[in-house]
Amino acid sequence: MESELHRYIAAAVHDARAAGTSWQDIAAQTGLSETTARVRWNETKIEQLLAEHPGTHPPPDVPQPASERHEPNPEVSGPHKSPEPLVAPRALATALATLQRRSGIPLSEAALQADLPPADLYQILAGTQVPSWPVIHMLTTILNGNPEEMRVIWEAAQGRRRPSGQAVTDAATRLRTALRGLHLAAACPEPAHLSALTGLAPAVITGTLAGSHLPDWPTTERLVTALVAHPISVRHLWDDLDCARTNSLSLPALPAGIEPDPGSEPA
Repeated sequence: MESELHRYIAAAVHDARAAGTSWQDIAAQTGLSETTARVRWNETKIEQLLAEHPGTHPPPDVPQPASERHEPNPEVSGPHKSPEPLVAPRALATALATLQRRSGIPLSEAALQADLPPADLYQILAGTQVPSWPVIHMLTTILNGNPEEMRVIWEAAQGRRRPSGQAVTDAATRLRTALRGLHLAAACPEPAHLSALTGLAPAVITGTLAGSHLPDWPTTERLVTALVAHPISVRHLWDDLDCARTNSLSLPALPAGIEPDPGSEPA
């Protein structure tokens, strides 16, 4: 009876999502956090559950919200070819493993809190399984990480970039978040090591990652390359920052004490 109830709840969530109900509303109605609701009733789990018990529910596919939808890449030929990753293959796994070491939370405890089989968590940290964003968000939260930084890695691992054209007032923050995410994905190398690879001063690297130094494009490109990522993964963010510089010499929306590099033309 309990398993049947769970199936009907999953079917109800399926219908609610298809009707456009937000995860926030679903979480409120079920007494769960939004993150837990996303993981418990993600599209893959619901499809598997309903496929195993076809009599429970015969709904159409759930349309993904626009913010989570994978847009087709016009440069990719063939229906089964995925975009090229913009970070190293194990970047996502390395970032999660780094967070786990920092937090000191045992893997068994993290798996329990995330409602994941321990074997699945081991595969994720080994880089043999790439989970959905709700799972990554939950694991990042459990391991005391920054979901925004992890989102950058998750998207770059799939060859995806966030669209440009967002408000320029937070351009510096978004670029810093992306660079810190790539730094985490590279297992947080020391500034001295990155300096040896890039020729940049350690202070410039430290300031860039901390957000107190606004880099020009050559600096950004060298740093991202040293972090074993493709510069295109942050190019749109740097372009937004460059637009902010062009439109406002004083950058009034930025915190006091930030010192930008002299503007450089992209190569």
